[in-house]
Amino acid sequence: MSSPSQCPSCNIAWEEEETITEHFERKGYTLRKAMQTGSMYGCKPGAPKHFGKNVVGIEVRGKYDGVSYWKCTVCEVVHDRWTLQPIDEKFDNKKRANKNV
Repeated sequence: MSSPSQCPSCNIAWEEEETITEHFERKGYTLRKAMQTGSMYGCKPGAPKHFGKNVVGIEVRGKYDGVSYWKCTVCEVVHDRWTLQPIDEKFDNKKRANKNV
């Protein structure tokens, strides 16, 4: 599974309950405009998509062109994208910023 709906460690939700189309309807879009906008995010009738929450996707330059890890913003555990197993790396932004100086 590459895009889980909850954290494997603390079980906090990683997806908003409403679909992306419902989100845009709530923001005042007409149903037609909400569906058009939602489809740009891959949200289609029969294949709903949801915006994420409580999670950050981590891409590692040179490893894979896309997200390789999911980091829960609640428990701060980092999980491998493909196995969902926790990994030891913390991906600390301060540590990374210091490397680039």
